[in-house]
Amino acid sequence: MWDPPPLLLLLLSLAGVLVSFLLILSVYVLYSGLLTKIHIRTGSPPIRTITVAYKYKQGPYKECGRLFAESCTLGPTLPTVGIFYDDPKKVPAALCRCVVGSILSEGDERPSAELLELYENSDFRIFTFPEVTHAVSTSFPHRTPLSIFMGVQRVYPQLACYIKAQRLPRPSVSPHHLS
Repeated sequence: MWDPPPLLLLLLSLAGVLVSFLLILSVYVLYSGLLTKIHIRTGSPPIRTITVAYKYKQGPYKECGRLFAESCTLGPTLPTVGIFYDDPKKVPAALCRCVVGSILSEGDERPSAELLELYENSDFRIFTFPEVTHAVSTSFPHRTPLSIFMGVQRVYPQLACYIKAQRLPRPSVSPHHLS
């Protein structure tokens, strides 16, 4: 019986680990939304009147993650929302403005006094956005931390082109539902 040399066994083991790693990485990237088709539509918005607890931030948009995390800590089952006022390709990062927070209620529903107090005690402001009749909307899966990066890289450029081609105004509201 042939006894393979230890170096060959080591190389085969390393190759197996590498192939397994690449396979897992590929599945993760695909699951995160790499091949998700992006559909942009104009019409009735996907959300109605919403009451939001939010914090305002000025600075690079990449630093908004802390506010999303803070919102999720206070209301882990609530959808989060980001409103980005400026185009970071036209406005210096230090001057980009946004608000980030949680959607406390939608439609005719009203948030509880306890929920309002929880957010207000953490220095969030409360605002009710009226229902709009017309909006540009799209969706992208928010399944992993990589989904956020992929969404920014894939969705926002397509939205910007669509909005420019249709000559529509900004800002953009970005509700996030974990799926």
